[in-house]
Amino acid sequence: MKHWSRLLKSDPERGIRALLDAHGGLVYFTVRRILKGYPEDDIEECVSDVFLYLYRNRDRLDLEDDAMKAYLQKAATHRALDHKRRIARIPTPVEDPVWDAGAADRSAEELALSRIEREELIGAIVSLGDPDATILIAKYFIGMKGGEIAAMLHMKENTVVSRAARALKRLRIQLKGAENHG
Repeated sequence: MKHWSRLLKSDPERGIRALLDAHGGLVYFTVRRILKGYPEDDIEECVSDVFLYLYRNRDRLDLEDDAMKAYLQKAATHRALDHKRRIARIPTPVEDPVWDAGAADRSAEELALSRIEREELIGAIVSLGDPDATILIAKYFIGMKGGEIAAMLHMKENTVVSRAARALKRLRIQLKGAENHG
């Protein structure tokens, strides 16, 4: 008997609702076990993704009723692990010691000057063009490692390191030139 598969194909909305009622707790439990410590929103989004995946792939499903429970649990496991990997790839921003440290102790004029200097620096970096600007911003403003930048830009890590070193030299020359003319 392939009740779930038939129901999902003939009346998808009713089929998803029925599966959610019958096996939603199992999917939630599976996702929550893998994403323990993550915000509840992430867990709920992942559970929704499992049922959305099932809905989108309903035409390819031809499962026996007793296999649907195992399929859902496996799908929940894969979705939760994918979610965990995706979150792990998002780099945490590097703290900016110039901007953040002692901001309360500085005058408005000092803060404005600091902001102007920062904007000039970012402008100078952007003027280097891609991929050098991307490499420097990823490394020094976002805090990504050479290997992560290389993967993001589809380059070799040693190429990223070399380009970063050359870009820093060009940036120093550019900023010294601006300092001498300003």
